[in-house]
Amino acid sequence: MRNIKRFAAVNTKVLALEGSLLSDEDFRKILTKKSVTEIARYLKDYTAYKSILKDADLDNIQAKELEILFKKHIARQIEKLIHYFTGEYKRFFRLLVLRYEMEDLKVYLRTVNREGDQSKAGQFTILPGNYTSFDKQRLDGAKSLERCIESLKGTVYYHLLKPYLNEKPGKRLFYMEMVLDKLYFQLLNRQAEKLNRQDNKLIRELLGKNIDLLNLQWIYRGLKFYKLPPEELINYTLQNGYVLNYKKIKDLCYSENAKELADKMAGSKYGFLFDNKTTLEVFMERRIKRYLYFLFLEYKRREKMNIIETNVYIHLLEFEIRDISSVIEAVKYRLDLEQSKGFLIRKI
Repeated sequence: MRNIKRFAAVNTKVLALEGSLLSDEDFRKILTKKSVTEIARYLKDYTAYKSILKDADLDNIQAKELEILFKKHIARQIEKLIHYFTGEYKRFFRLLVLRYEMEDLKVYLRTVNREGDQSKAGQFTILPGNYTSFDKQRLDGAKSLERCIESLKGTVYYHLLKPYLNEKPGKRLFYMEMVLDKLYFQLLNRQAEKLNRQDNKLIRELLGKNIDLLNLQWIYRGLKFYKLPPEELINYTLQNGYVLNYKKIKDLCYSENAKELADKMAGSKYGFLFDNKTTLEVFMERRIKRYLYFLFLEYKRREKMNIIETNVYIHLLEFEIRDISSVIEAVKYRLDLEQSKGFLIRKI
């Protein structure tokens, strides 16, 4: 009864929002467009993205600008849904916004690391300054990675990131981004424990499967491209996987190479990540997203009056915007229709 009261109103809202998501037919149409402007015009004229694009200069809009507009839309949608919750549930959904705060922080770290100047970083961030725990104005003035980290004093990020300033310049940004991702999943898992038993179980299942896949991607890339030692691979894996516990993760990290890793996973629940050697590197991330996409749809069909409905909508929206970005990239590189469809999370 308590869950019915908690979710009745928000689920009604979510069902309405799901009705505004793009259809497969919408994607078939934007796949035929020849430029970012044509894609943006279709979205403005025929879809619920009209309100997002109403003030944009579509004749001169750039792909990055469009991506930022869409990500800001996701953050606003999550904020709207947060108001339907109280207590630990409100805190849980606020963590989904925190991910965009971390993405903004990564923008600052990358920009100053690459250019030594933060003055233009703010235009590529998602959240307004009053929504972040760090001071964007202080970060705008940072001229080095060291000054950038010093600007984070008083936030959870300062003591987390400062030790990595001692790493080699070529690796420290990479480590900082990894440790931010690790923090995000730790916070989600801790907060999930504060939900009721049913919702905790569902969230831990979804998170655990996501963590399994991200760990496999990390270990594969670490072996294949970075030639990292096992101890370093283990150090940056995420905890609380669903199938892959610490013992299994350790065994995978001690694989001699990426081929041995793929051989170990053959025939397993996640063997699909490695079953096409020709397109393994190109489509690994897409395969992960597609697995999660259909997993969320399965949970949506199965679960009622619990935390799943809101989570499904948020992730479907994120997947949709990821697919729009993939179409834009396909236009940029002049891929043909079949090639373009291959990069989508949804199946067209």
